[in-house]
Amino acid sequence: MSHGTTDETLVDRLARPTLPLDLLAIVGYAVVAVVLLSRPGVYGSPLGVAVGLPLVLFAPGYALVALLFPGATPDDAATGRTLAAVRQHGLVETERAALGFGLSLAALPILGVALAVSPWGIDPGTVLLSVAALTVSLSAAAGVRRLRRPVDRRFALPIRAWADGGRRAVSTGSLADRAVNVGLAAAVVVAVAAVGYAVAAPGGGQEFTSVALLSQNETGELVADDYPENFERGESRPLVVELANHEGERTSYSVVVELQRVRQAADGGAKVVEDRKLATFTPTIGAGQEWRTTHEVTPTMTGEDLRLAYLVYEGDPPTDPTTGNAYRNVYVWVNVTA
Repeated sequence: MSHGTTDETLVDRLARPTLPLDLLAIVGYAVVAVVLLSRPGVYGSPLGVAVGLPLVLFAPGYALVALLFPGATPDDAATGRTLAAVRQHGLVETERAALGFGLSLAALPILGVALAVSPWGIDPGTVLLSVAALTVSLSAAAGVRRLRRPVDRRFALPIRAWADGGRRAVSTGSLADRAVNVGLAAAVVVAVAAVGYAVAAPGGGQEFTSVALLSQNETGELVADDYPENFERGESRPLVVELANHEGERTSYSVVVELQRVRQAADGGAKVVEDRKLATFTPTIGAGQEWRTTHEVTPTMTGEDLRLAYLVYEGDPPTDPTTGNAYRNVYVWVNVTA
């Protein structure tokens, strides 16, 4: 049994190869990301993008690299950079980070195919949970494999070297040199923050609202297909309307549902010759959130190739709603018999 010395610092404790600090950080980040992205209003927001991108594009790949290469960081001068040396001694930190991005990108299509053929399908929730579960599983396996190696042959983050380098940068040399070092470090932090904000914060052209019509298939799943086409006048059939708010702020909408009789205009376009308003919905949706409602469609006029249109407006609708003045619109064609 051994005991740490009383003058052991926090850096000394963190630098021990018995502690897989990088894997603990990856697992902790995955858990925090899942909890944070599951909160209302976070998914789809700049914060959600900033938290989600590293989880999807880096974490599972880094955990896989750690599983494949549990060895200590190689000493280039002693071992060279041969394939045998890499297998025996592991990779340096920059190589692990680079491979983490590459392997994450390679794993995403495979994970997507697996979800597509699974009962759960592909949606933000299943993708988030599957990536986090894969990351945690690979990290746990990597930790077990690393801890089975001798202490002096395990990979560990060079925290002591980083800390010593930082202390030397701010404590040695002239005052001007130290000021330059601090300024460079601050500039790097600002540059990374600026790039992260540019990636995470949507620009004006990225702000939008999407609308979709969904129907229920034989298994009860909502799909953007198999819409009801043939009605009898007065018969009701359900359709699900879905709005997704990516405007970056809480927004009030109006959804006007019309059944339209359409003829071909002289210019080749569509001309509405008769319309009946069937319903109006007025949801208010938070940033990054979705809204759904089931609309029982009950046609009030008969004919073939009638257009069932859902016209979306921000705020109140105009007195004469059309597909031309709607902010967003979606429609299906139906036939209604007497």
